[in-house]
Amino acid sequence: MNGPDADFIIIGSGPAGVSAAFPLIAAGRRVLMLDAGNDVGSRDESRSVRVLGGDLESLRADDGSSPKLQTPVSRGILERFQGESGIGGVGFMPIGSLARGGLSNIWGAQISYLDADDIANWPIDIASLQKSYERISERIGISRNADFKRSAEGESVLPLGATAAYVLHRHRVAKPANGSFRLFPAVNAILSESRPGRAACDLGSDCLYGCPNGAIYNSRQDLLSLRKSPHFRLLDNMRAVSLTHNPGWTVRTADGSSFFAPRIILAAGVLGTAALLADHLPIEEQGLRLLNSPTLAIPLLSPQRLLRSSTPTHSLAQLGLSLRYGDGISDYVTGAIYEVGSLPAQNFINRMPLGRNAGRAAFERIAGSLLVATIYYPGDQSRSYIHRDAAAEKSLTIHGGFAEGFDILAEALKRALRREWKRLGLIPLPGSSLAEPGVDAHFAGTLPMGASGPFGTSADGELNFHRGLHIVDGSIIPDLSSKYITMTIMANADRIAHRLAETEAKPAS
Repeated sequence: MNGPDADFIIIGSGPAGVSAAFPLIAAGRRVLMLDAGNDVGSRDESRSVRVLGGDLESLRADDGSSPKLQTPVSRGILERFQGESGIGGVGFMPIGSLARGGLSNIWGAQISYLDADDIANWPIDIASLQKSYERISERIGISRNADFKRSAEGESVLPLGATAAYVLHRHRVAKPANGSFRLFPAVNAILSESRPGRAACDLGSDCLYGCPNGAIYNSRQDLLSLRKSPHFRLLDNMRAVSLTHNPGWTVRTADGSSFFAPRIILAAGVLGTAALLADHLPIEEQGLRLLNSPTLAIPLLSPQRLLRSSTPTHSLAQLGLSLRYGDGISDYVTGAIYEVGSLPAQNFINRMPLGRNAGRAAFERIAGSLLVATIYYPGDQSRSYIHRDAAAEKSLTIHGGFAEGFDILAEALKRALRREWKRLGLIPLPGSSLAEPGVDAHFAGTLPMGASGPFGTSADGELNFHRGLHIVDGSIIPDLSSKYITMTIMANADRIAHRLAETEAKPAS
């Protein structure tokens, strides 16, 4: 056998994969990254095609999912994954990406940090995670880098929209009866100051479709930096389809190629990683547990802002919120509040009890006073499992569902939120909807760190009984709070890669 192709092979170019690559190449390790996607077409595509679709299909799409998932570029990414991954869903929408940059192509860029209580059951300490948070924050740039260690009560660097600013002011003036509800400026992976190759946010307000100036983070931007290193190599159009232990690891790809390294790092996303490991795990009997965050969307009207002028801002999350509903560590929900002005109008017009023309006229008059809140429940309120599809040997099916009693909890939470909306001067509008499991794309917990048996990994993400096979994506997050997890997945990948750089493989000569 010829020598290894690299010290480490990383599968996947999303946020977890690039976060693992930086520490390894900085330590002189040779890294080969295999990615199923490429950049073909992304430069030549016109803005209108990207936003509306070649035959205006974006204007027809209205399936109740996030408006961002209805854009042609998002649908193209998700449909390819669903078509080629062999993963289907029953009561579950499998969200994944084979595109370069992975799910960062459709990430809302919102940032959350876990605290010591959130990781109480993890086999790591909060200090090690905080160091990685700092490194990731510095690398990707966020709208409030300076105070990420403090509570999220500081002022936003980027200006809030006028309606969001009004609601935040009202929250501070009319404080809640207790500390269970918090409202604060959202923290986003958006540049407030320019960097080489990336411009600062120009408040252009069309961020829903990605920022053409690079102000919003996408892991594709990191690939440009990684490729400058002589220790890093990226191969496009290499969709990994199998792993063989011999005693290093051989990766075979859909085009018949194979690559060998002593260590493999899986960063294919929770669903993609599950598909690659299906032949190595005894998932037939009980299925593979999958945590996901049940998600509720609520349209809101601010009567005080009717017919008022808007303020230039970005169109990602304006405000963040949290509401505690119990004494347990994870007994809280989080959420984000968006201004509606830059979202597709048909999503709201179609839900109005009016004809389309009357609905459009009404929307134009009230759009500046409309908000949408998305609420995330913790993953322990989900009951989703990945099973082998008996009818197709290589296929997987995810059966989605909610925890017993979730409907009662959800109603109690709606009542609690209605009290807060009233205090904030907001009126909930008809049309709130609980998304089908999977649409949230917050996945974790299939192969948790610290768990024993075949479905667990070490603190360094090494799959039990499979030496040299490490996982750095959301699969190894032991439990799923309601907080946005992308930043934590990146930080944990960074932490693991630093550990591997210190302990495994020799520097390239």
